[in-house]
Amino acid sequence: MALANQPPTPEAVIGAIDTLGAFVESFEPGRYAGGDAATLVATFTKGERLCAAGKTLAARRAAEANQHQAGGHRSAAHWLATVTGESIGEAAEVLTLGDSLASHPGVDAAYREGKLSRSKAKAIAGAVRVNPDSEDELVATAEGDTAREVRDRCQRAKAQGRSRQDAKARYDAIHRDRSCRTWTDAETGAFRLDARLTPDAGAALLASLKPESDRVFHRARRAGVKESPDAYAADALVALITGGTGSTDPASDDQTSTPNPDDDHTTKSTKATRAVVHVRVDLDALRSGVVGPGGICEIPGVGPIPVDTAIELMGDALCDLVITNGVDVTTIAKTGRALPAALRCALDERDATCVVPLCDATTGLENHHIVEVSDQGPTALWNLAKLCAHHHDFRHHGGFTLAGGPGNWQWIPPGGDPDPPDGPAKHSKRSNQSKRSNPRSKPSSTRQSKRPTARNRTAGSNGRRPNSDDPPRMFPRQE
Repeated sequence: MALANQPPTPEAVIGAIDTLGAFVESFEPGRYAGGDAATLVATFTKGERLCAAGKTLAARRAAEANQHQAGGHRSAAHWLATVTGESIGEAAEVLTLGDSLASHPGVDAAYREGKLSRSKAKAIAGAVRVNPDSEDELVATAEGDTAREVRDRCQRAKAQGRSRQDAKARYDAIHRDRSCRTWTDAETGAFRLDARLTPDAGAALLASLKPESDRVFHRARRAGVKESPDAYAADALVALITGGTGSTDPASDDQTSTPNPDDDHTTKSTKATRAVVHVRVDLDALRSGVVGPGGICEIPGVGPIPVDTAIELMGDALCDLVITNGVDVTTIAKTGRALPAALRCALDERDATCVVPLCDATTGLENHHIVEVSDQGPTALWNLAKLCAHHHDFRHHGGFTLAGGPGNWQWIPPGGDPDPPDGPAKHSKRSNQSKRSNPRSKPSSTRQSKRPTARNRTAGSNGRRPNSDDPPRMFPRQE
């Protein structure tokens, strides 16, 4: 008789997969209420992660035992690709991750417990190879972070683990490999472009592209044209390089409207906006030339750069440097909605993404006054947050509340209460400045919009209109 504390046998795992297969085969989603379907999504996600971890560990062992040779495969990656149906490159990544897990017990344990997706485990393992001391923190924060946040944390951990010489060598290697390739897509005939640049060169390009994209967007909006941000960026890139409008849409050639020198590039008197590159760097890093533990030297939205590169940019009039323990921007406050330049720079640096938990939108962010200006809320750092247009609309017209502050933002649905200051933060979002968050941060106002809409008059607690056709719940309600 098997002992209770013995691990399940392979036969038991095969039986569990058979049970799962039978369930999925007969699965009729329409029989389930929305909440039950969401529960199943979370359950399948954990199962997917556990299966990925098991596959990674088993594949590593099969590779060690040279199982691929028994079938005449060229390599372990070729064998695994045949079994899984993935590409050889993807199979090789699985085997590399399996090798890394043996050296990083923290990542290994979290991966086995279903807390990490394969992409997150891969990113953390790569960072820990460069900076072993970062393992505990990266593993602890990864489960509640978005993929973008995990990627950014891993990039910072790598930068913190490199010596000054290593950082320069990495930068020089990127510079040597810089490239710009163009070709024509054989299937569609579209012109294609791919560039590889150093982070500071890429940041200068983006700093020029962003305001031009905004001008293209506003011109299209006036013409009643709605397209994707990528389309506007493509038009902006052409406009920057050629000096034209960059768009072949007839709306862009409409001469009936009054020319605006800020956005009409056919006007000869138009002046190009000078690009400003924002650099965030610790004062200690500037003094020592090395990004130490917990330190930072990066271009927001691009990634870490060597301290030497930041120092070089300081001599460029196009660089806007944010020294994290320099001038105290928390003392800047004024009435009205306009933001002083120093305050705007500090807010952009602190809130690089929408502050709503699990939203990592970086484009189209809007400034939100937590205590509204109409309620005498000041324009000060503690009373400001960046929200994407979607969540800003839900805040003012959907009955949602933004509470907490930097390091503990909470997105509260209609009728909900914020978590206590020392309690669990189920809806909290950690800021990248949580260790330096402002103690004056205040909870948001619970004042609702003066303009009720159909959405906040009739919506349920999940922000949508109740549906009488929803099936009854099939799972017991969790208390």
